[in-house]
Amino acid sequence: MPLELDNLGRWIFGSEQLKRFTQDSPVMPDVWLHYGRTPDAAIDLLLEPHSSSTTAELAAAILEADHTPADPAPIELAYNGSHVAAALTFEELLRSVLPLSNWWQAVLWPPETTAVAAVLSKRRAEIVAGLAQPMREQGRRPTEPDGLAGTLIWFVGLVGRIAWEARREPGAPQPDDEPPKGLTYDDLVELAAETLGDLQRLAPPGRPLLWSVNRNRPARPALWRSRNTIKADAATVLFDLRCADICWAVIDSGVDATHPAFALRDGDDNPTATSRVRATYDFTRLRGILAGTGEERDTLGGAATTERKEIERRLRSGRAVDWALLAAQLRLGGDHAPYVAPEHEHGTHVAGILAADWRATDSQPARRNDVRGVCPDIGIYDLRVFDDSGSGDEFAILAALQFVRWLNASSPAPVIHGVNLSLSLDHEVGSFACGRTPVCDECERLIGSGTVVVAAAGNEGRALVSMASGLTEGYRQMSITDPGNAGSVITVGATHRHQPHTYGVSYFSSRGPTGDGRAKPDLVAPGEKITAPVPDGGLKSLDGTSMAAPHVSGAAALILARHPELIGQPAQIKRVLCATATDLGRERYFQGSGVVDALRAIQSL
Repeated sequence: MPLELDNLGRWIFGSEQLKRFTQDSPVMPDVWLHYGRTPDAAIDLLLEPHSSSTTAELAAAILEADHTPADPAPIELAYNGSHVAAALTFEELLRSVLPLSNWWQAVLWPPETTAVAAVLSKRRAEIVAGLAQPMREQGRRPTEPDGLAGTLIWFVGLVGRIAWEARREPGAPQPDDEPPKGLTYDDLVELAAETLGDLQRLAPPGRPLLWSVNRNRPARPALWRSRNTIKADAATVLFDLRCADICWAVIDSGVDATHPAFALRDGDDNPTATSRVRATYDFTRLRGILAGTGEERDTLGGAATTERKEIERRLRSGRAVDWALLAAQLRLGGDHAPYVAPEHEHGTHVAGILAADWRATDSQPARRNDVRGVCPDIGIYDLRVFDDSGSGDEFAILAALQFVRWLNASSPAPVIHGVNLSLSLDHEVGSFACGRTPVCDECERLIGSGTVVVAAAGNEGRALVSMASGLTEGYRQMSITDPGNAGSVITVGATHRHQPHTYGVSYFSSRGPTGDGRAKPDLVAPGEKITAPVPDGGLKSLDGTSMAAPHVSGAAALILARHPELIGQPAQIKRVLCATATDLGRERYFQGSGVVDALRAIQSL
C-alpha cells in the first residue's frame, strides 16, 4: 500500500486538534510526501534561489556537492532565469540542497553548531522528548538561551520517518501508529542521524543560496462555426483586418508547420511552400542540452562542438542563462537539429483554431468546408513544452515564457505579441498561495513586459468524487488550474461552439472563484466539438478549455491588428475583452464576464 497523506501527514503538519496547515521549511509539503512514497527514487524538483543569490550560483553549488550514493544516476541539472531543475534522491536533497538554505544555516541548528551529528548525539533526549508531543513542536521558538528550535525536532522526526520508510520491506502494511510499530522515537532519531551523516551547519559559501524546494509539477494539455460565435468573421470583414504583422506563441505540444492550414499565401491568395509557423523551438530538449545528457548531446554534433563546450563552461562557472546561445540549440530546422513535425495533436489543433487557413478550393483541399481560424493570416511561434506522448513539466513551461520575454527584449519592437497556454497544472494548495506558483509568477512577469497571456481555465468542473459510500460524480467549484490562477492572465472557460445562450457553460469547464477568493474565469469561448487541423494533414473535433483559449487569443490579436497603439498594453486588452463580452446570464464564477465578442471589443475603441 503506498504511503498516503493520512500516513505521513501527521509528521508533516502535526496530529493534534490545532495542527498547522503550513510549515516552516523551504521544502514544500508535497515534496516530503513524494519522498515518503518513494524514498529510494529521484524526484524531479524546482529549486528557487534566495534573494541574495541567482539560479546560476545555486546550480554551481549543487554541481559541486558530494552526491550520494556512489555512482548515482544523473541529476539532470538545468536552470533558467528563475529556477533550477534537478532530479534528486532524498539523501541528495538533504546533503546537497538543504544546507544551502537560510533555514538550515540560521533557523534550524543552534548558532554554535558546526557538525550536525554532534547536536543529534548530545541532545538526543531533548529531541526524543519533543517527538513524543504529537508533533506540536513545529514553529515553537526556544524559550531558553540554549534551547532547540521546535522546528529542528520536527525536522529530525520527519527525516527519521522517511528514512524508516526506505528500509520497510516492499508490500508491508503501512502503520497508523506513531512511531511505526516496533520502533521508538529514539530509533527515529538514530535513523535521522545516519541519514544526515557528517553534514555541517554552514555549507560553502556560507551564505544562503536556496529559498524553496518545489516539485517540478507535471503539466497536461488542458471550427468554422465557432469562429462566427465570437464574431471574428464579422470583425474581419467589417474592418478589413490583417494580422500578418502580429505573431502569437503557442506554448504546447508542437505545431505541424508542414500542414497546409498554415501555408503562407501569395498575392493571388494561393498557398505557397512557406509556412506561417515562423520558428519552432523544442523546450523539451532544454534539460538534456543544459545537463549534457541523452540524445541532445548527439544532436549537437558531438561533445566537442564550440557551442556545447561554451554551454558546459557557463553552467559550471555559475553564469546566467544565455538565451542567445541556447536559441540555436533549441531551434528545430536550424543548424543543430532537423525539423520534425509533432506527433501529438494538441498543439496543432490549438494553433489551427487561432490561425488555420485551409480552403476547399486549395490544391490540397480541406474537407467540404473552408477551415479558417480566428486570425487566418497571423504568424505563429511554435514553442514545444510537451513531448510526443503529451507529457511535460513546469520547468519547460517556465523556460518557454522566459524565452519569449528575452526574444522581445532583444528586439526594438515586439517579436511575439501574445502567448497561448492551453495547458493545466494542479495548484498545490499546501505549497503555494493561489496565483503565486512559479508558472503564475512567470506569466505575471511576461505580462509586465508587455505581452498578452491567455490561458485555459482547466477541465476540472465535473469530476469523480470519492466518498465513504463509493465513487460518485459531481461538480466542483474553485477548480481553476494554473496558470489560469494568475491575476493578470486572461483565463478562459468553455461554452458551446455555436449556441452558448442555450447551453451556457460547458459541464467540464473549471469554475471559480480562485482559492484566495478572486473572480475567475475572465471569459468563456467555444470549447465543445471544435474542429481544427491535426498533424499529417488531418482534421479532428476536440473538446476542452484548451480549445476555448485560442479563440480569445485570436480576439486579442484582432484588436492589436486594428489598434496597433495597444501593442505592449496587455492589461488594456484584457479590460476591453472583458468589458465587451456577451453576458450569458450565468453565474459569474462560471461564465466570467461572458462569451468573448471580438466585433464589439474592436468597436468599443
